[in-house]
Amino acid sequence: MTQATGAKSKVLMGFQSDIGTLAMDGVFIGINSSGLKGARNQHTPATIRGNLNPSEPFDGNKSVSGSIVVPVDSLQFWYLLKAAFGDPVTTGSESLWDHTFKAGNDRPYLTFEHQFLDLTSPKYFQYSGCRINGFSFSAGDDGELTASFDVVGSDRIIASNSFDPDAVASSFARLKNNQLSLKEGGSDIGNAKLVDVSINFNCDTSQYVIKGGGVLGNIPDGVMGVSGNLNAIFADTSLLDKAVNSTQSSIEMTFDGGVSSKLAVKLPELKYAPNDPGIDGPQGIAIALPFNAYYENSVDTTSVVVTLTNNEEHA
Repeated sequence: MTQATGAKSKVLMGFQSDIGTLAMDGVFIGINSSGLKGARNQHTPATIRGNLNPSEPFDGNKSVSGSIVVPVDSLQFWYLLKAAFGDPVTTGSESLWDHTFKAGNDRPYLTFEHQFLDLTSPKYFQYSGCRINGFSFSAGDDGELTASFDVVGSDRIIASNSFDPDAVASSFARLKNNQLSLKEGGSDIGNAKLVDVSINFNCDTSQYVIKGGGVLGNIPDGVMGVSGNLNAIFADTSLLDKAVNSTQSSIEMTFDGGVSSKLAVKLPELKYAPNDPGIDGPQGIAIALPFNAYYENSVDTTSVVVTLTNNEEHA
């Protein structure tokens, strides 16, 4: 019996011109997992017919949602960051380019395609009208550096052919946790253990329209949320003092894989919430401080800046 396997499946992504038009061109992305799925509501009528049997259910609206987990790198990640933030500002020349992504740009609609190629008749699950609803990552530990992208979308069809049969895989240059350096409040910090960042675009998935076939007519962006946690060795109260006094600070993470392979994530303005360290046993004590980033008056004019350095212009 033929059974599809994850090892032989592929994920193709492409940028759409609008919510209702399937992408024409795509690129294969390497993933750790994809939970992207299509769904359709099914409702039970309240019709009374003189007996106790339920009436035939009827179909409701369609939806697409799920998370895609990808390894963090300096080449493939460009496509995910463009999907999340829109077009970057690119500077550089020859084989060294900086791509700077900021909040507030127009964001594209996407097509994701799950390719199940080891079936007797290969099938292509095409998820269209998608947007990145948020993404998150945790940095500083001993494991693989990954990011999770939360996707919402409007429709799913099962096709017998790919939307781009000539697609090729993106180039890839892995970044690692042990390449991370961290600045807090503009200065290097030597006692940080972990830092988590979560960016939420708060997409509105309620915009179903009459005669729209049960699919979303639009997925507008909401006000962003940028939050996270900083976990550090408890060596003094300097970080806790910032939280207690509601002092503005900043965080800047840089993953340095070489001159042409870097990722920098900057939160120019943030405030910590107080969270006292506990005494959980005889081991070393750490302090974990939640934070919320925002934009008020920073020179970066945004709540988050992501700069990807690589050797591809993407013009």
